[in-house]
Amino acid sequence: MDNSKLHVLFISSWYPNKKNPLLGIFVKRHASAVAKLCNTSSIYIYSDKTNSIEEEVEDGVYTIRIGYKQIAYNIPLVSTFVKMSRYFKAYKKAIDLYIKKKGSPDIVNLNVIFPVGIMALYMKRELSIPYIVTEHWTGYFEEDGRYKGVLMKLLTKRVVNKASAVVTVSNDLKNKMIEKGLNNQYTVISNIVDTELFNIPAERKLTDTAILRSFQKVHKQFNNTELIIVGNGSGRESLQEYSKELGLDDSVQFVGEKTTFELVTLLQQASVFILFSNYETQAIVLLESLCCGTPVITTNVAGVREYITSENGILIEPKDELQLSSSMISVIQNKDRFKDSRNIRASVVALVNGDTIAKQFLAVYNKVLSRGN
Repeated sequence: MDNSKLHVLFISSWYPNKKNPLLGIFVKRHASAVAKLCNTSSIYIYSDKTNSIEEEVEDGVYTIRIGYKQIAYNIPLVSTFVKMSRYFKAYKKAIDLYIKKKGSPDIVNLNVIFPVGIMALYMKRELSIPYIVTEHWTGYFEEDGRYKGVLMKLLTKRVVNKASAVVTVSNDLKNKMIEKGLNNQYTVISNIVDTELFNIPAERKLTDTAILRSFQKVHKQFNNTELIIVGNGSGRESLQEYSKELGLDDSVQFVGEKTTFELVTLLQQASVFILFSNYETQAIVLLESLCCGTPVITTNVAGVREYITSENGILIEPKDELQLSSSMISVIQNKDRFKDSRNIRASVVALVNGDTIAKQFLAVYNKVLSRGN
């Protein structure tokens, strides 16, 4: 370990684990990028069937995961108190283990404020370790609506108030947090895309993606089009049934959850990627598509619009299926509009690659530590 480097400890409300290997994967990517410039560690606590402790180095990040035993009963207030007590004890155990192995960190990078923000407050008060916040959560947007309740709002405001700096993954998220009265010094740093992996293919193949009803209109006019739906959401079966009702059995593929490498291939083969969301903090898969040189059709919503230009995609209004289908038809009929894959990739690649983001975080850490808070 190079002791001349900053020691950074990531703590997060979400982080990949054996129960959910994709939970908070974007937090892990930030930690892995920072590990190229700093001595970086990560702590994650979660409920499990039994108590457990894992220690390993993952992509240069010394990682401690502690599972605490799940609550076997549901008694209002009592269950919540017992759960939070076990959570706090497990976190304190992890912090003690980390300090024993690595010493005290120079700075803590707190990701997703609720509920782990309480541990950042604890470390600042008891150990005099400053922390920054990196927020990814969509709950601050009215369309999501999960930022509510006295406890959540009190804890969030206190954590933001005591933080030495706040990082958000998009300008829209920053503005929404400020609108909620969560004031601090903000910096916007993107989520990371593996820009070496998500790259322009040697040869591009014509495929089309869309939302079912809009795609039906497109397919009637262009019967050689194909829709590929990726993911295993809870509504997949009903969506498959609806596809049959629309007569799209032969032109729609439900391919389920895909590995990163499989997703790269799908994005490289697509002629356009479609994200029809009502809100986002930052859509990583959209950025991955652009890094592959694949244009996008997406909604004019927070966390998305700041990356779209006339040269890399089309912005449409949320829930406007007619606009969605007409935009797909426009892409098909005007094949030369987005023919420059390198230009599409260049529109975001410098913003989202790990080296750039690691340097941005290091600049925030150094600024905080130079102020002595």
